[in-house]
Amino acid sequence: MTGLAELLHDRLDDVPVPPADLDRVEQQGRRIRRRRRAPLVVGAVVLVAVAGYALRPGGADDRSERRIDPIGRLDFGDGLRAYADPGRVVHLGDRTVPAADLEALDTDAAATPFGIVFYADGVPMLLEESGDSVPLQPGAERGDFLPTSKADSVNPWVAYGATVDGQPTVVVRDLARGTVVATHPVPGDTVIDALDDGVVFLRTGEGTTVWDPATDTESDLAGPRTSVADVRGGVVLYDGQRPSGPAAPAYRLVEGAIDAQLTFDGAHVLYWSNRLEPTDGGDPIVLDHQGTFFAVDTDGSILMAGSQRGAPGDTFYDCEVPSGTCVELGTLRMTGGDPMFIGVDM
Repeated sequence: MTGLAELLHDRLDDVPVPPADLDRVEQQGRRIRRRRRAPLVVGAVVLVAVAGYALRPGGADDRSERRIDPIGRLDFGDGLRAYADPGRVVHLGDRTVPAADLEALDTDAAATPFGIVFYADGVPMLLEESGDSVPLQPGAERGDFLPTSKADSVNPWVAYGATVDGQPTVVVRDLARGTVVATHPVPGDTVIDALDDGVVFLRTGEGTTVWDPATDTESDLAGPRTSVADVRGGVVLYDGQRPSGPAAPAYRLVEGAIDAQLTFDGAHVLYWSNRLEPTDGGDPIVLDHQGTFFAVDTDGSILMAGSQRGAPGDTFYDCEVPSGTCVELGTLRMTGGDPMFIGVDM
């Protein structure tokens, strides 16, 4: 019950809590957790352990005055380990939370070591480890500018879109410090394809560019016949025509499918299989369980889901890289569609 004790400390600050009372709270918390694991209580969790959002001042929304209680502290100690029954519930860290108010988790959202970045009516939000959902960009306006969001595996940064004073803008934020690194006005059709070592890959109908927030410079990478699937460790995984713009020579270019992903070091490709193929001629990584759906977690491990004979639902695993050793996370009976990982449409 370390999470509950931390939450009580956050809420009560310096008010001393008698040890006996804390013990009673911990016992009650254990009973609550056991009840939440029961299938018949999922509906109650949706009502009382609210993971919905309440836009605070700075987010233009008529719900800004409605205060929704946080769900309580989460545990991201082994990576985010987030997986979902689409539109129903999300398993996040060590908790199960309702997902009805978390939009487009498999496409526009991003899993970060600090929580889930998602959009609420076009306003970028962060579901934090505290269990609270907060606006990321003060003054962001509601709208349909949803350029996806991407997390950096090198820096504690995330790139997302926000409409500020009517202008679509890409923002890079340091989640560890809670500060904006840089902002970049962009066309309204911009998509954020990747964020690697502080550099953002932006795509429009005219092609893909590389924006470096450190120098606020933008350089062409590829034309409109190229799509960047992922960028990690200086490796660009692309689909279509080989990138040939001025920014291309700075990267190792690897052809792959648009819905594939790279391991954090860029050495292996994850693509609909428990066998991760090398990008540099090395040995493949083979996960020790079979699966159907995959994602790279925030700590660089591989999340995997699949149906197992005799299981009451889809079984989820967290697999180490490069050993391929998998730990079972749990089983979830899907009611809203295929198993879903945050920010991953595969």
